[in-house]
Amino acid sequence: MYPDWTGQARTLRGAVSRRSPLFRRSRGERWALRGVSLTLSGGQGLGVIGHNGSGKSTLLRLASGLGRPTRGVIRAHPDTTAVLSFGSTFDLQLTGRENALTAALIADVGRRGAKQAVDAMLDFSELGEYVDAPVRTYSEGMKLRLAFGLIAALSPRLLVLDEVLAVGDAAFRARCLERIAELRASGTSLILASHSMSELREACDQAMWLHRGAVRGIGPVDEVVEAYEAEMHRLMLAATPVGAPRDGRTKPGLVVGENRFGSQELTIERVTLAGATAGAESAPVTVAPGDRLRIRLEIGAAPGRDDDLLVSVTVRGADDTRLIDVTAGGAAGADGRLAPGSVAELTLERMDLSAGEYKLDVGLYGRGWEDVLDFHWGAYRFRVDGPASRGPLTPPHHWRVQPGVDRPGA
Repeated sequence: MYPDWTGQARTLRGAVSRRSPLFRRSRGERWALRGVSLTLSGGQGLGVIGHNGSGKSTLLRLASGLGRPTRGVIRAHPDTTAVLSFGSTFDLQLTGRENALTAALIADVGRRGAKQAVDAMLDFSELGEYVDAPVRTYSEGMKLRLAFGLIAALSPRLLVLDEVLAVGDAAFRARCLERIAELRASGTSLILASHSMSELREACDQAMWLHRGAVRGIGPVDEVVEAYEAEMHRLMLAATPVGAPRDGRTKPGLVVGENRFGSQELTIERVTLAGATAGAESAPVTVAPGDRLRIRLEIGAAPGRDDDLLVSVTVRGADDTRLIDVTAGGAAGADGRLAPGSVAELTLERMDLSAGEYKLDVGLYGRGWEDVLDFHWGAYRFRVDGPASRGPLTPPHHWRVQPGVDRPGA
C-alpha cells in the first residue's frame, strides 16, 4: 500500500508496534493482506468493503501507523487521526473532558489553543453533564459523540474510521457525515470501512473491495458498491432453500424465495414496529415527522449454536430508493452481543422523512456478513403523516419572512 503522505503517526503505541512486523507470516498461515497498493490524494475519500476477515481492519491499522507490513512500504501523513475502536481511542478511566484535553495536548495545539480546542470538542459532542463522567460509563453512542468531537476540532490531514459510525443515532450520524464532508473539502483524506453502502456512497468518492486479503475491485464508489451488492445478492439467492422454511413453520406475508431469503438455519422470529407486530399483510404503522421509531427483532434460539450475529435494517422509499441503512453486531452498533435467542431493538430517533409510505428490510447474518441466514425484503411498512414534500427528507426547518424595503424607482 502506498498512500502519498510522508511521516508516521505520532503515538506511543504506533512507535512500539513499528519495531516488528504486525503480521508476520508463518508456514501454513494465510496473508492478512497481499498485493494491496493504493494512493490517496488530499481530500479524497476511500471506502473499504468486504466480509469480516477480508483484511479491512488490517489495512486501516497499517494506515494508522499501528504496525508495519511484512513486505512493502507505507507512507502516511504524520497528522493522522484514527478511530478503530473506542477502547483503543480513549482512556476509559478518565472523564470525557480529560480525554478531550489529552487529545488536544497530543495534537500539540499549545496551552492557549488547548482550552479552545476542548471547548469545541465538547460542544460538538453534545454530551452535556456527562462530559465529567468516566468514559467507562458511556454507551457506545456517547463514545462516538466524544470521538467525533475530537475529530471535528482537530481537523487531521488523514482520518481513518473503522465501522464506528454505526453506533450513533441517525441525527448524530448525519452531523458526522456533514463534518467529514467539510474536512474533505479542506483537504483531509478519508479511509472509511463500513457495512453501510449508503454511508460509503455519501462519504467517499472511491471504494476498495477486499476479499480474503486481496483486492477484488477498486474504483469509483458507485461502481464498486454495485458490483459488491450484486455478488452479495447472488450468494443470498444461492443459500436460499427451495420451499418452506426448514423448521416447517410459515409466517404471514413471508414467502421463501419471494420476499424471504437466506439459509433459514437461524431466523428472525418476530418483528415489531413502534410496539405493534409488523408484517406484509398488516396495516402500516403510522408515525409523525420527527417522531422516533422503534424496530424490535426477535431472533430464534438454536441449541448448540453460539454465533456472533449481525443484523441490518434498511428503510426504502416507494420507488425502492435506499434512504437509511443501519447495522449492528460484531464491533458495530450494539450495546451487547448478538447471539441466538437475542432481541435486538433499534431506535431511529427522528424520522425526518417526507409524508408517504415506506418499506423496511431486515436481515440476520453470521460469520461477518458472509452467511445470509434470514433476510426479509420489503416485508414491513410504515407511513409518515404530514405535509407533502418534493424530496425524500424533511429536516426540521422554519421560514421567516420580512417585509420588503421600499427602493427608489421601484
